[in-house]
Amino acid sequence: MVKLIQQFRNKGTIIVGAGGAGDIISAYISCEILKDIFDLKKCLPLAVLWERWIIDPFPGPVPKDSIRNAKFSKCVWVTPETYVKRPDYSFKPQASIIAEVLGKEVPAVTLEKGSYGVMECLQELSLEGYGETIALDVGGDILAEGHEKQLLSPLTDSLILASLPERNSVVAVLAPGADGELPVEYVLKRIEKIASLGGYLGALGIWRDHLSIYEKILDKSKTESGIIPYRAVKGDMHDYIRSNGRVIDINPTSPIIYFLKTSSVLEVNTLAKKLRNLKSLKRAQQIAHTLRIPTELDLEVIASKKYGVGPNSSPSWREVMEYVNAIFRK
Repeated sequence: MVKLIQQFRNKGTIIVGAGGAGDIISAYISCEILKDIFDLKKCLPLAVLWERWIIDPFPGPVPKDSIRNAKFSKCVWVTPETYVKRPDYSFKPQASIIAEVLGKEVPAVTLEKGSYGVMECLQELSLEGYGETIALDVGGDILAEGHEKQLLSPLTDSLILASLPERNSVVAVLAPGADGELPVEYVLKRIEKIASLGGYLGALGIWRDHLSIYEKILDKSKTESGIIPYRAVKGDMHDYIRSNGRVIDINPTSPIIYFLKTSSVLEVNTLAKKLRNLKSLKRAQQIAHTLRIPTELDLEVIASKKYGVGPNSSPSWREVMEYVNAIFRK
């Protein structure tokens, strides 16, 4: 583990918020923690522009043509003034909050070009001196096989994972079960599976000294899974009910970051193995359907058809999930 961190110290490191837009908060915090513990000189969070429905009640990730006040290259460079314009509303992405805290632009990807588009952005960042990548997933869905009934959002994680094999990279899982999808015990079993393949690298715990890093950002953000490690370190270890009704088990594993080999995680993620070098989100969704794996895009499309879109849309996610399971998981 020390040799691994030494490698990160010698080269600039990108931490991708692999689970979606909210994970950029934990990616930023993890950068600050690694700087504190291991004296990393260059660490930058990378956002995925796919917000939760409570922030962006419209199906799918954010397309580039909806983004305002940003710089576009292979990455989207988000500023504190960046916002997204949807047909009947607008909002600020979580990445713009990080840009405000850092006082500089934050790179992001939109997923329109699938895993290939993520690879292009990472290559651009390599040319900027960021040669190492950590794909950070809060909760552990990136470790899923794909057909788990509790799994709601495998597509984003799998696209990020599929973009990594050509990079110097590792996968990191923070706070098993913190997103309310896969249970804590199941995520730990998946880590055991990866360890049996030789894929376990090590783990780090978040210290009480790091609470001030969280406190600088949490009141500005809208993350629910990202706050779980903070609650655990504060000693607030009991069940927590998210806004969508999912129950989170806050426990002593919640402030731990597990580091795993990318190749071993890819070996156990059925969907990610099929998404390498894909150049469109649509094709990625088609492959998920072929594998009979429902995704977050399916949930959002069905929710939009039944409940509409925009600020007044309030889906019953349990009902939507039951409908999706009836289609894909007979």
